[in-house]
Amino acid sequence: MIRSKEQLRQAIAYLVATGSAVTVQVAHAQDAPVVEEIVVTAQRRQENLQDTPISIAAFNEEALINRGVTNLRNITNFTPNVELTVTNRPTAGGSAYAAWIRGVGTGDYAYPTDPGVGLYLDGVYLARTLGGLMSVTDIERIEVLRGPQGTLYGRNTIGGAVNVITTSPSVFGPAEGMFAVRLGEDERIDVQGSINGPIVEGRVGGKLAFGVFTSEGYGRRLFDGKKTNDEDRAVVRGGLLFQLGEHSELDLRADYSRQRNTGLLSNATAFTTPPPPLVARFNEIAAPVQAIELGLPAGTLYDSRWVISDRYTTHSGSPLQDDYDIGGVSATFTFSPSDAFSFKSISAWRDLSSEVRVDGDTSPFTISSTHEKIDDEQISQEFQVSGELAGGRLRYLAGVYYFSEKGKSRRFSESFHGVYEVTGLPSDARDTLVLQDYEAESIAIFTQEEIDLTDKLTLVLGARANWDDKTFTTETQLPQRDYFVSIPAQTRSEDWFSFTPRVGLNFKLSDDVMLYASYAEGFKSGGFGNPTAVLPTPVYGPEELATYEIGAKTRWLDGRLTLNGAAWWSDWTDIQLNVIVPGPTGGVVNVTQNGGDAELYGVEIEATWRPTSAFTLNLGAGYTHNEFVRLAGGVVGVTYDTKLPHVPEWTISAGAQYDLTTSLGNWTLRADASYRDDQFLTIADPTSLEKAYTLLNARIAFEPAALPQLELALEGSNLTDKEYLVYNQNATIFGIQLNVPGEPRRVSLLARYRF
Repeated sequence: MIRSKEQLRQAIAYLVATGSAVTVQVAHAQDAPVVEEIVVTAQRRQENLQDTPISIAAFNEEALINRGVTNLRNITNFTPNVELTVTNRPTAGGSAYAAWIRGVGTGDYAYPTDPGVGLYLDGVYLARTLGGLMSVTDIERIEVLRGPQGTLYGRNTIGGAVNVITTSPSVFGPAEGMFAVRLGEDERIDVQGSINGPIVEGRVGGKLAFGVFTSEGYGRRLFDGKKTNDEDRAVVRGGLLFQLGEHSELDLRADYSRQRNTGLLSNATAFTTPPPPLVARFNEIAAPVQAIELGLPAGTLYDSRWVISDRYTTHSGSPLQDDYDIGGVSATFTFSPSDAFSFKSISAWRDLSSEVRVDGDTSPFTISSTHEKIDDEQISQEFQVSGELAGGRLRYLAGVYYFSEKGKSRRFSESFHGVYEVTGLPSDARDTLVLQDYEAESIAIFTQEEIDLTDKLTLVLGARANWDDKTFTTETQLPQRDYFVSIPAQTRSEDWFSFTPRVGLNFKLSDDVMLYASYAEGFKSGGFGNPTAVLPTPVYGPEELATYEIGAKTRWLDGRLTLNGAAWWSDWTDIQLNVIVPGPTGGVVNVTQNGGDAELYGVEIEATWRPTSAFTLNLGAGYTHNEFVRLAGGVVGVTYDTKLPHVPEWTISAGAQYDLTTSLGNWTLRADASYRDDQFLTIADPTSLEKAYTLLNARIAFEPAALPQLELALEGSNLTDKEYLVYNQNATIFGIQLNVPGEPRRVSLLARYRF
């Protein structure tokens, strides 16, 4: 226990978080600070980050707190060549994540599309991206692995992987806990708490954590005054750790998240003149009737009057909703009788239920609105064996993996609703109800070995064989015509096999310098599209990625400077491109097609410098070049000049932290800047170009000397109130430029008490 100001000063020095990949500790005297690496599990075993031959960013709890990270999407501000944002399909409601690492990923969330960057919670793969932009509660560490992880992770980690590791139950020592309250703009109130400690000393440990996040939201609907971009989310996480013997343990985890949000704001910033044909027909027939029903002035049409100048308002009138219930349990059994052999079993079950309503035309009219319900259940089982042989010169890991997913989607879409109600013509019945059922099964065997050829040179060999099987059933009905079946139920099944190797060489030049070179492959299985009245269910094939990488993990200036870098080149083949095209009844549909091949290359450099015990600087820079080198036939709008979406050429993050001890207490001052270069937000849409922008964040924290367990903090994000977009698309069928703005300036106060 801390009992004096001097003890407090020393404790604070040991807990200052720095860098996008390290935790700072003062390991010697105050005048000899060092940057000490953190322990990561990126290669499915504990090892120091500086000894991990992967381009990886890692943030522990203190690093997340000091940077003001409250949601997983905030990680993108501190991680070069990584884009985490809301999905590029507004119909996801705002809580589904979209991820690109080194330009590889996808923004689609719906069945049967799989993510291109795998998200893992305590070692369990999360198949659906809905709810993936999770609140940061009870998080011990977040790891971002760049490049294909086709050996140890395998399934749909073609771009990389994001590991979210929650705290482990403690079986020794006194119970510890935390309670925190955050107050902010738009009536924001976040309440978090946790307790962790032994239930039976040395034998059984338990933890329980919760978070409640509420806010009225920063968006506003002009039509009815309702707020959007609100937050109403609750998270509960628990765990039990059983020490079954000297060599074995059982770790049980459970989590549940509940969200009841209004939804994501979108608006129109331009309108086409003259209007598209279907818009003109709507204005002629349905607009006069709906204007009366909605209480709008006589003669109101769907035209440029609904264009918005204030990005945080919208004329939307259709219902908005972004609800989900997500939960899961996992059991990890570990038996480690010696360094030569360890056995691990990871069993998991997860369930997701989501309901989303979105207004696609951003006006009071019912030209485009979507109401979708998704239910999904997954189970997975993984067995691993690992250990060291030959006096530690051979380190091995091998395993088998099984995954099964079953889900269904019911999507009701109103498209130019109101025209049929006046004309009665079958061709004007454009509302649809699309029923989808989906099953997926995956089986894999994998291995990775590290062989010390000399005291300094290590050979890495890995491989994974994966069998994927998917079945997709879909049917389209017309609700306006008594649910007439316009596209009969069709079932399509496909299976794919992949073999993804990894070869690497690690050279330990000295205790402070490691160089590495690697070749790795990644694989993402194919999927299905929706059929039309004249075409059966289309199938798109798998995509593959091959990456060559060289890198260095280094320490300088007697440990005061950590400098890591990587250069890479990737060949991405049969890219699954998601494009928005006119639907069979006049609305829009998302179509996924294999669009061709692309070449990508770039670098990442991340540095942390601690010139004094009190002052820390960190800098990260990433460069990514992408270009198509082959185009597949039939892909609309894609040329050799087309750039992949959400791939800024340059991404830069810089931060500074200063720790000050005074007679009143301890202060921590931190500022961060994040730069994103020009980028296209939608594939094959030149109008979606988002110009470069910089976001500034800052945090001031104070721990009073009289009560060192208490932390008071003032936090601010996007302090310059920079306007930028996270989605931008030319919705030609509606004649509008459709946008989703990023968050404006947010300021909050935090009080955190640890016991």
